[in-house]
Amino acid sequence: MSPSPAPVDSARPVMDIIVQRQLDNMASGNGAYLETFLRMVKRAGMDIRIVLAPWQSFGNRPWASVHPRLDQYTREIVWPGTVQVGGRYWSLSPRVWKRFAVRLVQEAAIRLGAKITIRSYLGKEVSREEARIIAQVCDAARAAITLAEYSSTGPVLKQLKRPTIHACLMHDLLSDRTDRVRAAGQVLDFDETTLETELGWLSSCELVFFASANEMAKVRPLLPRAKLAWVPPDAPDYPSTDDTGAPRVVFIGTVHGGNTEALNHFLANVWPAVTAKAPGLELHIAGSIGKTLTPDQAALPGVKILGRVDKLESIGGANAIGIAPTRFATGVSIKVAEYLLLGMPTVAYPIALEGFGNALDGLVQVAPDDAAFAEEIVSLASDARRRKALSDKARAEARNALSHDSAIALVRSALTGT
Repeated sequence: MSPSPAPVDSARPVMDIIVQRQLDNMASGNGAYLETFLRMVKRAGMDIRIVLAPWQSFGNRPWASVHPRLDQYTREIVWPGTVQVGGRYWSLSPRVWKRFAVRLVQEAAIRLGAKITIRSYLGKEVSREEARIIAQVCDAARAAITLAEYSSTGPVLKQLKRPTIHACLMHDLLSDRTDRVRAAGQVLDFDETTLETELGWLSSCELVFFASANEMAKVRPLLPRAKLAWVPPDAPDYPSTDDTGAPRVVFIGTVHGGNTEALNHFLANVWPAVTAKAPGLELHIAGSIGKTLTPDQAALPGVKILGRVDKLESIGGANAIGIAPTRFATGVSIKVAEYLLLGMPTVAYPIALEGFGNALDGLVQVAPDDAAFAEEIVSLASDARRRKALSDKARAEARNALSHDSAIALVRSALTGT
């Protein structure tokens, strides 16, 4: 069993981050964004300790690991009720193993044709018993700030006894996610919640960090006692991109409902109009989203499925036209930030930019509808000088537009009490 954590002896202040999900997948949006947040915390001068929920963090399987890209930012990882073997954490809880058995039965039924929706634990409030265990772990070592990842982990903060600043990281406003998924006619595969419930979870927080600028603006008047900050998505400092080669359209994405819907829509309603006017243009699809294409979609003119691309700079640059045909979204579109930081001229529907507020005004070409989206792509593909101008502007301005300076200043101010 994992030993009780020793008090952290550090000259730097410590932030405890309470997590109730698996952390082994960096292909997901919340994995990439958590990495962004950890980079910000380190730049603010803090050490990081991740405390995982003993049951809920396993999801539907009794083993898990922490991805090395996240592990590299942490001083310590504590997962109560586990044993670590071969780089993996294994649950010692009968309830987790029972949940795994149920999941196996469900999977077998699905393979036999049963229609079963497997629900994630996103948005599910951590139980009072589990919150008590997590709080005991956090209280055993000093932390200047204790942060709940997702509002549904907020109830843990109210059980803490040791003095610490309460905070939350809002990947999504979960109540907004519920509304948008319903409006898009999608199946809810997570726990439904309301804004009133979320505000209750956040009621003890002194600091709240948001992935989405527009969600922060919505919540600001509802949390008058808390200090709020936007932490924009970012990306590594990529090596210089290559501006040679023929113009091409690029879609980068992982497998999730919003990306799947966006790509299916683009292939059905935008790409045919593009290829009719620019028959030689290619569409490069990078990331795990490519495996969701049907044989007919993969056979469309110009479509190239790249799969996982380890060096994204190899597909960026002025001749790569990044697209964000997002029609339903929560949180923030990380792909838009990646396109810009890769020096790519970018086209997006307005909803893909909602999470950025006005930070990207002038950096992204906004298309209000399908026809305008196709026309903008064709225009960019035929105009090398305009592509290069937009690429240069993105390289020069995007990093500053997505700065973490305000969030870092808020963390430092909280630590000093100023």
